[in-house]
Amino acid sequence: MKRNHLLTAILLLPMLLFVGCGTKPAPIMNIHEGAQGGDSTGLEDCELQPESSSTKHAAECGALTALLDKQVKQQDILGMVMAVRLADGNVIWDTSGYVDPDGKERWTANTPSLIGSITKTFTAVIVMQLVEEGKLSLNDTVDIWFPEQPNGDKITVRMLLSHTSGLGDYQELLGIDPEKLTREWVPEELIAITNQAGPVGVPGSSTAHYSSTNYIMLGRIIEKVTGNSWSHEIESRIIQPLGLEDTIVPKKDLSNEVVVPGYMKTSDGYLNLLEHPWYPHISASTGWAAGGIISSASDLMTFASALFDGKLMSKETLELMSRPVGTGGRWTWGLGGGVMKINDHQAFAMGGDTVGYHAFFIGTLDGRFIVTALVNTNEGDVILPSMDALKSIIQQNKSK
Repeated sequence: MKRNHLLTAILLLPMLLFVGCGTKPAPIMNIHEGAQGGDSTGLEDCELQPESSSTKHAAECGALTALLDKQVKQQDILGMVMAVRLADGNVIWDTSGYVDPDGKERWTANTPSLIGSITKTFTAVIVMQLVEEGKLSLNDTVDIWFPEQPNGDKITVRMLLSHTSGLGDYQELLGIDPEKLTREWVPEELIAITNQAGPVGVPGSSTAHYSSTNYIMLGRIIEKVTGNSWSHEIESRIIQPLGLEDTIVPKKDLSNEVVVPGYMKTSDGYLNLLEHPWYPHISASTGWAAGGIISSASDLMTFASALFDGKLMSKETLELMSRPVGTGGRWTWGLGGGVMKINDHQAFAMGGDTVGYHAFFIGTLDGRFIVTALVNTNEGDVILPSMDALKSIIQQNKSK
């Protein structure tokens, strides 16, 4: 496909926006030790359970397999992986389809993929930990760290977390210019681009304007408060303590990292986006604290489980994060994620969309039900399937 055709295709793509069983068992065990109501640990590969199995989670595995097969077929995508935490604390996972157009490689629970804006929740966790430590206040205004910031005396940390700061989104302002999207950026440059364009809302409004700039600024606040790099704080506070073996913060660009390729459909077939130097997120600095992390379905489940189980912060802090603050589009935003009700359960969720990749996690605040999912087809959707899976397991639990 010619370059001009590729760039035309990019015009149709969203940039980093929130719109989350394999053939081998996942080599990760004991990731949910002490889970709510659970006495069993590890990931359970649904494909290893025969259809006639009478094992404990055969019914749930069957429902998960059917859901994934249906979604891959209906969406006409390469494949999907999903992990589900059940009420007893056990986690099952399954896949459908493949990670490549040739059908040679299946997804696994440990396949590394871009998680886009789920990075924002990682950043929010660090911020809330600093709040718990008394090093930050949600009511602190950003002029403390950014004296020249327009409206800096009115924009608070809480507003940055909930997209109610009124700041525009540098992602939209960068457009589709490959030169801009692939160069190395300093965070302050991305903030400056946003400020030059002017605000898109009033600080503190109940109307949320989703903006990655909020989290670039939070990343820098983390650095200014701790004296360490944002990546160091992510690694030392989340990745290392939770043993996230598939989760990394890219240091420079994606071409140097082990990550499943993202694909986009074209008239000439599937396009491997990592093979093209104009790929919009080849530069790690473009996403950074707003969207730069690579992870897997298994690691996302470990992260989400630790979040809901009170291992990353107190349950009171999580409850604070899950209160509605601003509404923008079809989502109501809390601090670091979206909030909603699923089958009478209060839920907290976050998704990440990068060109060629989609990720999502959602869980109930009591930690009893959690879903994580990934796809590497640009045209894929993991949000609705994940919410369907969550509704299904809640209903199955009620009927037992």
